[in-house]
Amino acid sequence: MKLFRQIVSVSLIVSLAWFAETTTFDKIRYNGGTVNTNVDPKDWDNQLTVASDRIVLALKDGQSVKIDPALVTGLSYGQEAHRRVGTMIALGILVAPLALFGLFHKTRLHYIGIEYRTPDGKNAGLLVQAHKDNYRGVLQALRGATQAPISVAPEDRKYIASAVGEGSLQSAPAEAPAPTPAATPGTAPAPAPPAAPAPPDKGTINLTSNPVGASIFINESFAGQTPAKLRLSPRKVRLRLFLQGYKEWAQEIEIFEGSEVNLQIELQK
Repeated sequence: MKLFRQIVSVSLIVSLAWFAETTTFDKIRYNGGTVNTNVDPKDWDNQLTVASDRIVLALKDGQSVKIDPALVTGLSYGQEAHRRVGTMIALGILVAPLALFGLFHKTRLHYIGIEYRTPDGKNAGLLVQAHKDNYRGVLQALRGATQAPISVAPEDRKYIASAVGEGSLQSAPAEAPAPTPAATPGTAPAPAPPAAPAPPDKGTINLTSNPVGASIFINESFAGQTPAKLRLSPRKVRLRLFLQGYKEWAQEIEIFEGSEVNLQIELQK
């Protein structure tokens, strides 16, 4: 009986330890990586399981990707996840055609990149979108299982710093500046190029209409709806307002540097 209780106790401890180290997340979208699938990238019905000995992405079509956490080389979030996994795709990583949905668009959606090596040594990567209710937990679990740094653009740090800690974040690499040519010994250094002239101050048009909601066109390009505050470079522009059921209003206006013009347009039926 004593031996039985010991066995049960050990089994319970093992089970609790496994449970504590394993987290499963529903509401996961798959947006690109090493799996050739027709799963819609707008579909949340995928599942991500993170444990100390495995990371498993189970797709709605029955396929799954299993990753050894020890082989994860990097994690990324937001715009940086797009960039890093997108670079892998350009290098030949297989991506389902539908997975290109939203891949290279900068958004505030919660994209997470996982870069890793396969058991045969090949580089691979996955791009998933976590839900707004679970993305912090996903990053915490991945960071805990892999100990890999999370690469993030400066403008995206505020979304995850409090969840994973500043020490877990790695700034996205900036583009290196062009090298300055070295001076030839015995010659004067080349003069620095002249500074580019400062752009002229823009002019402002405060535009309202009665009724409101008219479409604004500047030189035939849509610029919003009234009321609007337009900041334009100095030049002549053709300003046009259009509202269904009213006569079109149009006028040529010259914008001067630093000027501010208030226009209130009465649209005629």
